[in-house]
Amino acid sequence: MTISVRDDRRTTRTAFLLIAPALTLIALFVLAPGVLALVGSFFEIDLTSGVRWTWVGLDNFAAILGDDVVLRSVRNTLVYCVLTIVPSLAIGLGLALLVESMGRGRAVLRTLLFLPFTANLVAMAVVFRWIFALNGGFANQLLGLAGLGPLNYLGDERLALPTVAAVGIWRGVALTMVLFLAGLTSIPTAVHEAAAADGIRGLAKLRTVTLPLLRPIVVFATVMTVLGAVQVFDTVNVMTGGGPLYATETVLTMTWQLGFGYFELGQAAALSVLVLAVLIGIGVWRRRSLMGARR
Repeated sequence: MTISVRDDRRTTRTAFLLIAPALTLIALFVLAPGVLALVGSFFEIDLTSGVRWTWVGLDNFAAILGDDVVLRSVRNTLVYCVLTIVPSLAIGLGLALLVESMGRGRAVLRTLLFLPFTANLVAMAVVFRWIFALNGGFANQLLGLAGLGPLNYLGDERLALPTVAAVGIWRGVALTMVLFLAGLTSIPTAVHEAAAADGIRGLAKLRTVTLPLLRPIVVFATVMTVLGAVQVFDTVNVMTGGGPLYATETVLTMTWQLGFGYFELGQAAALSVLVLAVLIGIGVWRRRSLMGARR
């Protein structure tokens, strides 16, 4: 009995030592910045003469909630979510069904379709900025071949956000396709055989058999897509910088602008706290939805 207790203690101590580096990194780069942002949201932080913190209470939250530009960034983020989430899920599911039905070349096509998700975001955004450039951009060259005039995709207030959203869809489809494909391959063959024996095919099979069995995957893919849409930053920052006239400013690019453009670090911290609260809410919803989907 004593030997068993000693072994358990030794195992626990060894396990703690093994995970200690990871816990240290999490504490330094996740917990500490989060706590610092939460505390800083109640202060005015002045960097002009050293670092001076002045207590302002909820003034930072009142300032950002009363700022038209910040509110527009929130609205832009919501519009971006609407433009990207449903198409990413629908196209991803369609491609997953296509790949799953293939025989030869299935692995190659799956790899090619997943490549956009593995690409470096900044490099990808630079490429798309060139594609949608007003002068010499590939998209406008295609329009020229069709006899149409060029479009200012990234400089027109009406086109900038949909253009950035199209890039988000292109990347999001890669992730949802792989998730749905994993779910489709996990459906037992007996289920497909039973559906075929009952004469259930096509859209009827998708609606009554496939989608109900994919419900946990659908929930997970939806939440992952929502999280990606809410946290969009790199593509916007590189392609448009939030312009033109704040037409593509999102909550994360606005947070960056407040902190490092206007040096309103307290307001930037307050906005980041609000974004964190939304992300935590989405995480709680994901957990509850997944638990409900497994029942």
